[in-house]
Amino acid sequence: MIKTIFTSLFVFVCLSVIGQNTYRFSQFNFAKSFYNPATVAVDANFSVDLLYRNQWNGVEGSPQTIAFNTAYEIIPSMAVGFNFYNDRIGLHQTNSFSGMYAYRINFDKRKYLSFGAGIGVDNISWNLNEAFTTQANDPAFSAGYSKFMFNSSVGIYYRSPRFYVGASIPQMFQTSLVGPDKGFRPARFHYMLLSGYYFEIGREFVLHPSIQVRMTMNAPIQGDLLIRGITKNLGISAGYRSENSLIVGLDYMYAERCRIGYSFNYDVGSLARVKGASHEIYLGFGLPYYFNGNQVDRRRYVSKPGGFKRNYKRGAKKKRLPRP
Repeated sequence: MIKTIFTSLFVFVCLSVIGQNTYRFSQFNFAKSFYNPATVAVDANFSVDLLYRNQWNGVEGSPQTIAFNTAYEIIPSMAVGFNFYNDRIGLHQTNSFSGMYAYRINFDKRKYLSFGAGIGVDNISWNLNEAFTTQANDPAFSAGYSKFMFNSSVGIYYRSPRFYVGASIPQMFQTSLVGPDKGFRPARFHYMLLSGYYFEIGREFVLHPSIQVRMTMNAPIQGDLLIRGITKNLGISAGYRSENSLIVGLDYMYAERCRIGYSFNYDVGSLARVKGASHEIYLGFGLPYYFNGNQVDRRRYVSKPGGFKRNYKRGAKKKRLPRP
């Protein structure tokens, strides 16, 4: 089984890679399906995630991203989801809408291999009429440009009680408005890897290291390394981004259904004073969340009296009593 899993991942990743820019979040573990459609509904039967990132705070025209995700597990072997994000950098803006589907091969009650695909549209626009120019009424900046383009994504993901690993292509179509490189270009695919492990240290503390890697041909490999400590429902994170950026974050889960998080990035490279700091806010709802800080080795479902059922197959029908 393990050989099959890693063979699939190896074939998926070991292709020539080059790609386009994609948004990145420091709290990537809370919204995996923003990058990988195979991870739809891995954290809850029904979930909603909202992320806002303000990058290079204080810099005019700095990148700002708002992302929304919702997912639903239809049955243990099938899930669907929807993604939306708005990404703005200066005068450039992208609005993306996509639907996702994931099919899972369940090896046992707590291990599965998932294959996912997404399909949607991107709206790319340049708001040139908002630019400040040295020449008044410059005709080159008199109007903006906007265009809708088809896009899709694919991914693979393996989940066990304590370990997970996945690979994906978040965008299969280039979103350039002009030029010969727009459209479907396999040689320009952008690959992302995600992996993590849960270490139980004592009864009330879990150490969760994770890594996200982004690869493109003719460009340095980029990655985020994050170490999260979890005690009860409180998580404290610290990490490093390969662009010489430090990551610090906090997250809290309330009543097994609501999770809030904050992440702070501080650049330590030569451009630290110019780029400034980045802030990221996360809000999520899971009905209910399958895992919490003290129970990471199995799924948990809320029962009607308010307790937790630990059965993977939650759809068992109750036995009918004979009528008197």
